[in-house]
Amino acid sequence: MGVIDGKTICQVALVVKDLDKTVEEYAKLFGVQKPTSFCVPEESEAHTRFQGKPTKTRARLAVFDLGQVVLEITEPDEEPSSWKDFLEKNGDGIHHIAFMTKDREAAVKYFEENGMPVRHYGEYEGGNYTVFDSKEKLGTYVQVKYEP
Repeated sequence: MGVIDGKTICQVALVVKDLDKTVEEYAKLFGVQKPTSFCVPEESEAHTRFQGKPTKTRARLAVFDLGQVVLEITEPDEEPSSWKDFLEKNGDGIHHIAFMTKDREAAVKYFEENGMPVRHYGEYEGGNYTVFDSKEKLGTYVQVKYEP
């Protein structure tokens, strides 16, 4: 059995330069109201780290509930983050796919032992997320979400 159960996919995440415009287009596509946007909590609360260093990013996000999976759309700010780095290098696009995990430590160990170190980390009410530098090997960044 792998370290991640593929059936626990929970998120596809886009990074865009214009959150409001992109959210408007998806809302029309899905025939739903635009979700309310919000900002990543402050570093003191979220303990946000990019490439091992604390970051003050307050990126803006909006989330569409698509059933088992959510579509998360992020507009980075000017602070260092995986989102800003991705947008500068690639333009708008899929930043990561996310999976729930029951064992964050095992996932971190697997990715690091396979040459895919932690790229970005943060916490939210009820859990945390870890993005791995997996783009070269897996075609996109992979995120694990842990909610104890």
